[in-house]
Amino acid sequence: MNEDILKQKNSENVCLVCGKPLDDSGDDAGEIKKETTKWYYYKEGGGILDDILYDCFTPLYTFDAVDMQDAERQLKEVLPSSPLVNDSSPSKVQCPRCRSTEVQLVPRKYSILTGFATNKYDRMCVRCKKKF
Repeated sequence: MNEDILKQKNSENVCLVCGKPLDDSGDDAGEIKKETTKWYYYKEGGGILDDILYDCFTPLYTFDAVDMQDAERQLKEVLPSSPLVNDSSPSKVQCPRCRSTEVQLVPRKYSILTGFATNKYDRMCVRCKKKF
């Protein structure tokens, strides 16, 4: 560039293209903007959170988030009962007959098909003594 043009415009510390100051003393200097992507939550299939818009599914919610954790946090605010963000513990084993949760593991003595000893276990209800 021609130095005379720069001296005439008195723009030693100002960008010629955008007009912002070149020194880092501006109020936007420490701020780094992260790029956001669009995330889609689909109810079909047990709850899917993806950044791809599918033709066969209709999105229930759409989010602008930086990453997957940010999208899950926004989904938890909007839809707290979503199966995707529920931190529920695995369900307890229940007896199929009386629905009791008091179940014991009992070693199986022999296999029904072969008649030999086996290392498998059966579950047995403490209340109604049903093996399953």
